[in-house]
Amino acid sequence: MKPLPLNLQNFIQIIEGGYVYVDKTPFIAKILSEGQNYFLSRPRRFGKSLLLSTIKALLSGGGELFKNLWIGQDNAFDFTQKFPVVYLDMAVKSSSPQSLEDDIKAKLRHYADAENINIEEPSPGAMLSNLISKLKFKYNQKVVLLIDEYDSPISDNIHDKDLAEANRNILKYFYYTLKPREEDLRLVFVTGVTRFAFMGLSAAFNNLNDITLEDEYAGICGITLEEFDKYFSENLSNSLDKMKENGLLDEKATAGQLRSKILKWYDGYSWDGKTKVLNPYSILCCLRKSKFSNYWIQTSPSVYFLDKIAAKNPLELLDDVSDKLAEEAIGLTEVGKLRPIPALFQTGYLTVDKYFDIPSQGSSYTLKIPNWEVKNNRYKIFTETLFQTMNLDADREKRKFYNALKGQDSQNLTLIFSSLFAGLPAIHHQNNESCYFKILYGYLNGLECLVLPELPMATGTPDLIAVYPEEKLSGIIELKFSPNKTIDEVAKDKLLIDLANEALLAIENKHYSWSSRDKTTRLVKIGVGVTLRGDCLVLIGDARS
Repeated sequence: MKPLPLNLQNFIQIIEGGYVYVDKTPFIAKILSEGQNYFLSRPRRFGKSLLLSTIKALLSGGGELFKNLWIGQDNAFDFTQKFPVVYLDMAVKSSSPQSLEDDIKAKLRHYADAENINIEEPSPGAMLSNLISKLKFKYNQKVVLLIDEYDSPISDNIHDKDLAEANRNILKYFYYTLKPREEDLRLVFVTGVTRFAFMGLSAAFNNLNDITLEDEYAGICGITLEEFDKYFSENLSNSLDKMKENGLLDEKATAGQLRSKILKWYDGYSWDGKTKVLNPYSILCCLRKSKFSNYWIQTSPSVYFLDKIAAKNPLELLDDVSDKLAEEAIGLTEVGKLRPIPALFQTGYLTVDKYFDIPSQGSSYTLKIPNWEVKNNRYKIFTETLFQTMNLDADREKRKFYNALKGQDSQNLTLIFSSLFAGLPAIHHQNNESCYFKILYGYLNGLECLVLPELPMATGTPDLIAVYPEEKLSGIIELKFSPNKTIDEVAKDKLLIDLANEALLAIENKHYSWSSRDKTTRLVKIGVGVTLRGDCLVLIGDARS
């Protein structure tokens, strides 16, 4: 079993160390054969740096490293080609415009010193232009320029508009100074998270090919399902055994069941609506640590966008974007004018669901939340905002719900959920069952219990399961909703009873259960009926053991 390259982004280190390497060289061959100037946007930790490191190794003469990869077979590439390569990682100090300039200059001096050439100039842009010119003269070959995280000095400071604007102006001039050097370049490949109208890249290069949304390159970063099955089967089997040993999976669980769970947690990203990829960082962490967690979320600096949206209307955090949006609406973002949808899409909190090509209107997209990992984090922020909006004391709510669940107290459960729905500001209310499911899930997420939403079972999918493992107590919750808002009090009460009984009947008839290795766990079945009556939300609940 090959080791997993967690936190490794250097191609040479991965190949020489015998780590798992997902072969992306077919995409690289296509890039080299079809164009010169490329731009690619993907979220953080999606493999952009490893892609550029692979290109650097290939074009700087590392042919022996590629002998077992696609590009090393059947004369797919001329390995006699060798070019000087400049690789710039723009994730530099950017706490001030001066520190940004100083760090870029230091990186360029490092290259110049290694080549024993002098490139001193007043500005970083002039230094880069000088470096390219002298490298071409020294080797009599065009230069390969790879720029990673080109937007990092802006996106890392997006909370500070003045600093972000100042850094943008420096970068815009830095990239623009490359324009006279275009004829000296064999390949330019720029990656980033947010496009920011390319900050001068389009002006610097006459034919900048943005491949972010092109279906031919949809799988260039991330791990497709086919790649997951091809490269990670042994690691999957190893994790299955460890999860069973640690009690995280039932003893009878299969590799196929673990695979399905991994897909629900980390799959679902797409940039063309057809090719789906798994989050590579989360996959490596999950298989390496043999447990599920929000790995990518914990390392992403982009939660700023979620907090900003939650402050306006928390329910927007929980919804897919079903409206058709033009490419411009999800792609271009200006500093100081960050719109939620493009910001969430480019940072990985939304992904393409479907692509539409309408002749009279052009390309358009619908977006969705990609997977459980992202949805769980968005619910976490929603929960925090929900408790703050309703001025709920978390410790008090924990005791109330636990005592009502343990005592199978349908009256108090009714009071808890009714108060929750009725006390929400009108901005949260939507005339559909999904709205109240989300609110209830958000509420339970704020309590000290494990909350399992829509867990697939052999006979169906219950709405929610609340689990207290140490207390050996679980509550299985089914919710039924009616939009009727014109009935009188008597009819309303009967409707609520009917809805709650219908929910309980669903639990009984579909034999929902929460399987546990400890069969002494007590299961409380809870049917919840919700109806809309004007702006007033009423809930009735029942509980059975």
